[in-house]
Amino acid sequence: MVGKKVLRRDNTPTNELQGVVEKLIKGVQLSYTEVYYLDYEVDEHTGMVNTNKLVKHYTKDQTTRNLKALKSAYLIAKGSVAPIEIISFRKKYQIAASVLSIILGFSKNTISNIENEGVTSLPTGRFIKVCLENTSLLSHYIETCTSLEVEKKNELLEKLAP
Repeated sequence: MVGKKVLRRDNTPTNELQGVVEKLIKGVQLSYTEVYYLDYEVDEHTGMVNTNKLVKHYTKDQTTRNLKALKSAYLIAKGSVAPIEIISFRKKYQIAASVLSIILGFSKNTISNIENEGVTSLPTGRFIKVCLENTSLLSHYIETCTSLEVEKKNELLEKLAP
């Protein structure tokens, strides 16, 4: 979140910052956005604070968010769907996240959670990607979905028709 404030060691507020990180993990080149704040450098051996130099520091929340971003980048690099791909698909075909979740056999909020927090597993991400890339497969799932009314099914099938 840009604009979020964090206190430095001298109790002055500082903005949360973002930066792109490039990493090679398990032979896969990853690029993701991490969040951090700048605070004074601290010598780990002496505990002395260098007020002349600012370096990256991370709160617990930022560390958690950065790990999620790293995991999501790794899963996407391994063939999982990116959150933006789901959002674009839903906008293009005007399908609610809750409806797409039900069609694919997930709980009602799964797609929204993936769009906001990233993919949670490689099999789930790959499955969603295949369904979004193959509208005939998605149409089959719509036809066999017992949780949707016939009118809703027909509306969705019409949107996906070539």
